[in-house]
Amino acid sequence: AITQQFSKLRSMFCFFPSITFESFSNFRITFAVCLTAHCQIHTNFCTFTHEMIVQILNHFFITTFCYADNVLVCKFQSNKHFMPNSKYQTGIYASKEYTGALDLNNPALFEKEQVQEELAGNFEARETVSSGYVRFDSKITDRIELMSGLRIENTNLAYTGRTYDADEDITGKTERQRNSYINFLPSLLVKWNVNDDFKVRGSFTQTLSRPKYSALVPSVNIKRSDNEITIGNPELKPTTSYNFDLSADYYFRSIGLVSAGIFYKKIDDFIVDQVSTNYEYQGNVYTRFTQPKNAGNANLLGVELSYQRDFGFIAPALKCIGFYGTYTYTHSRVEDFNFEGRENEEGLSMPGSPAHTANASLYFEKAGLNIRVSYNFASDFIDEMGESTFYDRYYDKVNYMDANASYTFGKKIKTTFYAEANNLLNQPLRYYQGTKDRTMQAEYYGVKVNAGVKINF
Repeated sequence: AITQQFSKLRSMFCFFPSITFESFSNFRITFAVCLTAHCQIHTNFCTFTHEMIVQILNHFFITTFCYADNVLVCKFQSNKHFMPNSKYQTGIYASKEYTGALDLNNPALFEKEQVQEELAGNFEARETVSSGYVRFDSKITDRIELMSGLRIENTNLAYTGRTYDADEDITGKTERQRNSYINFLPSLLVKWNVNDDFKVRGSFTQTLSRPKYSALVPSVNIKRSDNEITIGNPELKPTTSYNFDLSADYYFRSIGLVSAGIFYKKIDDFIVDQVSTNYEYQGNVYTRFTQPKNAGNANLLGVELSYQRDFGFIAPALKCIGFYGTYTYTHSRVEDFNFEGRENEEGLSMPGSPAHTANASLYFEKAGLNIRVSYNFASDFIDEMGESTFYDRYYDKVNYMDANASYTFGKKIKTTFYAEANNLLNQPLRYYQGTKDRTMQAEYYGVKVNAGVKINF
């Protein structure tokens, strides 16, 4: 009887469900309902009062009910499968109708207060880049082409940040900091068309990478309870690189190519976060001190390989199936390392540069149907550097596998049904300190599934 009554009740309301897949074995459905406290629902068979509605919903869901401004608010609780253990239940949620109806600007109901910690994250920045370039193209022979150029960039910076004391909950504004620099960026590229299918390319370029806005902000963030301090660095220089590249590409008669290349990079003033312990700042000693810094120079030497082709060369029927893959090996060494206590340390790899990266993808494409399975790998690398190798933080190696499929049909109105599943290997986000057995952080996110439909007019 309750089931029949709920079916009639459900047909009279507009529920807004949200479906979230947590794994292939379970998923959860949540929705919110908002009813007036004195409502009655009439059908051909019976009349539903709000008490009956509460009884029916409680039969089917773990719910909590309360009244607010004459409105019955339903709060739905997550089930036992939401987290790995019953000890970690997420609790209850207010419905979106209730929270959306709150008059937050009514001073009789709510008091507004500036959250100092959020204010401390604000900054004002002005970055002006003026640039100009000259370029010269030349065809030396029928098969050799040359392109050369020079670009000049003038950068002017002005930043204002905040100082924040977490324990005192006090925020102050810093003085405006200014900086400027000029960069001359030459380039030379040569292409040799050996024949219609085989190309050889060589180049020399100079490039730059500017610091992140957040790193340049002249901010000071103090957490006295943890005895930690984080400081910005408006004196950061841009990272510049001298690049030499040589590559050879062969294009198949059918769709596809095979490519191989070698590269060398001379990098100056690379940027990394410096973390120090027992650091003295303005007369106080802090357990942990963090600041971005131009840490030194580095040399990178590497090779890269890539292959892309459909399988039509095996049999014409296999033209709809193909493969794409890349692999890169990079050897890096740091020079003139300038962290206090680690000056000119040898044998260091450049932060943020994994030695091995690889990508592979197998795909099927035919008559509007597209299916693709992709794999990505990157080896571990230094992410943050401390006062000794013991304190260096590493981002652990990753193995990602994703799958997606779509089907498109229609001419004037194109409709596409699609589905995708990411992180099939449940790759964690993991950091470790110094050696792999000292885990600093590990986060597992599981498989994410997304599906839908798109219509193009």
